[in-house]
Amino acid sequence: MVRKVIDVKGKLPTYREVRKLIQSIPEKQFKIGSMYGYLIAGRASEIVTRICPSDIGYTVANGPHGVDYELADYEGTEVLVLHVKTSKREGLPRDIGVPLRTEPFAEPVYEYFQTKNEDDPVFYYTRQDLGNSTREIFSDYIYPIEPYTIRTVDQEKYDEFLSKIPEELHPLIKPPNTVLNETKIGRHNRRLGLHGSMRHYRTMELAQRYGFTKEERDIYTGHTTSGSDDRYSHLNWRQYFPKLINSHR
Repeated sequence: MVRKVIDVKGKLPTYREVRKLIQSIPEKQFKIGSMYGYLIAGRASEIVTRICPSDIGYTVANGPHGVDYELADYEGTEVLVLHVKTSKREGLPRDIGVPLRTEPFAEPVYEYFQTKNEDDPVFYYTRQDLGNSTREIFSDYIYPIEPYTIRTVDQEKYDEFLSKIPEELHPLIKPPNTVLNETKIGRHNRRLGLHGSMRHYRTMELAQRYGFTKEERDIYTGHTTSGSDDRYSHLNWRQYFPKLINSHR
């Protein structure tokens, strides 16, 4: 089954233009929150510290508190290290290290964190508040979604498959391809919003401008990586940091 996708009309910005859009957000708390989200290639739920009642059971507010940053040194370069709780991975910690003086968003974010006490929520608003405050800024823009496949389980076939296996083994079984339905989604454009502007464009910048490998991008964004040290690799900002400073020299 192939789902038809209609392109959304709009302008396709570069990551440099997206940075300018974020800088044009009028209200400071939302502008700094968006800068923070861009630096961490984050989801809205990794920024905000409040949650709407309608979001309970659907998402969490994993945003930072005043203690969730530090300054470090990397071979004479000042580094702003942001301690992030990764949404969709049970709050898995990841550290984002960026050059304090040469990354344009770093100093404003650092100065904003300094206005908070250790236990204070840094961005005390909901993801809806954040989205509403930035919607008009991004309303004329789009961003590309590459082709992907959605896989869903045919429950009737899966139940039949499980009926032939001892029940005590069921928790260990993954659905085989024979019980999966595939829906192929072609390349299309999506209207640019806060998620796309932060997560898609920061990841694009990491690849195009800084030359991050897929593994380095996964570490940075909190995606699953291979290897037995997976739960700790996301704390290793020094692995990719030389690429962030070399491009400024």
